[in-house]
Amino acid sequence: MIGMNGNVVRLGYLLAISLLLSALLYFFASNWPALDRWGKIGISVSVLVLFYLVSYLVAYLLKRHSFISNWLLLAGCLSFGVSVALLGQIYNSHADSYMLFVVWLIPSLLFSFLTRYQPFYVISFVLAHLALWFFLDPSVVHVAREDAWWFMTFWIIGLLDFILFWLAYTQRLRSRAIQYLSFAVFCLALFCSSFVDVYGPFPELLYMLTGAALFFLFLKWMPNRGLLVAKSAFLALFVIANFFWYMAEYYSEGFFALSLLVAGLLVWGAVVAIKWLKSSNRHESMWFRFFQEAFMVLVTTVASLIASVSITGFMFLVFTDSTAVLYFTFFLSVVGFLGPVVLYKGMNATVRYTLLMMGYLMGASSSIFLESGIWILFLAVAGVVWFILPSVAGRLLTQFTFLVVLGIELTDIFPHEWVMLLLFVFQMGMYVLWRGSPVLRNTSLSYALFFLLLLTEWSDHGTLLLVSNLGFFALSTFLLYWTLQRQRGSWEFGITLAFWFAFLAMKYYDFVWSLLHKSLSLLLLSLVFFAVSGWLDRRAKYEGTSEKPPIVAMKRLLLVPVILLQLVIVGYQVWSSETILAQGTLVKLELQPVDPRSLLQGDYVQLGYTISRLDSEDLQHGKNIRVVLRKQADGVYGYSGYYELDGVWNREYQAQPDDVIINGTTLGSTQVEYGIESYFVPEGTGLEVERNARFAYVKVGKKGDAILESLANQ
Repeated sequence: MIGMNGNVVRLGYLLAISLLLSALLYFFASNWPALDRWGKIGISVSVLVLFYLVSYLVAYLLKRHSFISNWLLLAGCLSFGVSVALLGQIYNSHADSYMLFVVWLIPSLLFSFLTRYQPFYVISFVLAHLALWFFLDPSVVHVAREDAWWFMTFWIIGLLDFILFWLAYTQRLRSRAIQYLSFAVFCLALFCSSFVDVYGPFPELLYMLTGAALFFLFLKWMPNRGLLVAKSAFLALFVIANFFWYMAEYYSEGFFALSLLVAGLLVWGAVVAIKWLKSSNRHESMWFRFFQEAFMVLVTTVASLIASVSITGFMFLVFTDSTAVLYFTFFLSVVGFLGPVVLYKGMNATVRYTLLMMGYLMGASSSIFLESGIWILFLAVAGVVWFILPSVAGRLLTQFTFLVVLGIELTDIFPHEWVMLLLFVFQMGMYVLWRGSPVLRNTSLSYALFFLLLLTEWSDHGTLLLVSNLGFFALSTFLLYWTLQRQRGSWEFGITLAFWFAFLAMKYYDFVWSLLHKSLSLLLLSLVFFAVSGWLDRRAKYEGTSEKPPIVAMKRLLLVPVILLQLVIVGYQVWSSETILAQGTLVKLELQPVDPRSLLQGDYVQLGYTISRLDSEDLQHGKNIRVVLRKQADGVYGYSGYYELDGVWNREYQAQPDDVIINGTTLGSTQVEYGIESYFVPEGTGLEVERNARFAYVKVGKKGDAILESLANQ
């Protein structure tokens, strides 16, 4: 068993490996021009091999630290993905291509099957869904799809994820993480399907029926509080979204009056239903408590929002003086809704939280638009409610509303950097000083880290930006070690760890500081964490025997073929690309660029070609096509009018000496994608390339595969 000192050492090694992987990703994404393609390939392959080699060495030399060997094995799989992305950058293949994630997924799935290691399950799940996402919605080219296609796709994704959820829930697939991840994607996919404009009201009706079935499934037959509340939240969002849609369609006094009546009936029905259920279930079984919580979330959220919008909308339609309406709405929220909540202690819980949410919605929105310091009065009222209403749910709602109003109003007075700093100090102080409910401590910590994270992105002042970034990293790292050693600090540790990784991810898209400099900084930090963790390791006290043997010790022979497969994949991609560059025919194409940043591969210029559009054609989407390019008088190659689709030429073709046949994929009736639509550039040079580049030089191999070699202005 590992004691507290051992946990500190584990955390240090985890952070060190995470920083090292981030440094590698940032370095390769920077596309440093001083390093040629063979240097980049050599470094990436060396790192890949080194991770696996050290994983094996640690398994046999440091047997008490099996976690290090396991994490290095995981890092090797992640570095393989970085290597595949790097090859795409070097040879200018698609930015964020779904094939990148498919290739990456293969060894990850094999590792998952062979090791049953939970992080491999999570990585495989994420990679599979990223591959699916970029297949359905490519980042480089726009694909137009019909609504019926999207509806069916959402349902197919949802059903596949529900099967995965069911396997995990019934322990056929032992992974709690996959259980919750698959359920979240399942709910999101079905939620999106309900808004596809196809088949009349069928998508909405199908979603409501499915939602009701799942509600009772997790209520009665498979009682689960978390899943029930989550499904209730999605149902609430569905009802609210449809309410706003109908409001836009039927904006009138009658609509708002009817909506207010529906909200009232909803609350009344909920109160009656809960009372009846209490009389029928005097012992208050587990499923009844679950139902009450989920039903309260659903009813209070839906009813309060509909009622608040209906009252405010009705008032604005009836009365022409908008300022008077705002004042009336504000005092109605304080006297008519928040007042009874505070004064009448015996109020039904569903009614209480509905009125509380209505009071905050109407009071916050009106105080924000009113002048004369009304917002200060509202915050004072919220403070009174905080101290008089001791329930955790009420205080959570009060805390959120207070911070929203305070942040919006102070931003109108002071620079937003100082407002974020003030809110951070406020919530951090509450986290440190609060001795009440741990739930409120956790939310205060979340808000504090959130505001400080925003400060690292929003600051325009150079010194403050540097201090906020260093401060966030130092504070979050300190909190990780501090909460790890506190009893009952698991939630605080998890919150801090999530923000720590979010900080690393957000810095990738921070354009103030170059990726290369960030990479070097992260590498130095990684070395520091390795050194400190090693020093603590030598002084740590370990209780009992060593841990479970590392994965590579138990599966050493089974894992070797998977590692070799990754090297074969990298080697084949390099060989095939180099063959095209060495033996392919050079063609000159006219282009039109745009400049974004890839998820993994860095800055690139998005290209469009004159040959990408085959006018006067009617092509079926998603088909393999071979297009004949013919050299024109100015030396630029263009579409010759000939193509081969599924082995059949569009018309009789007689080859010319300078003809070049290039492979592509159809994207609709006239559009073709060739796999050369992305050109990766060193960080910060995309705008210059966009201004100067007019032509692309492409190497086309004997089999029709193409590689973008360079861009030029002539």
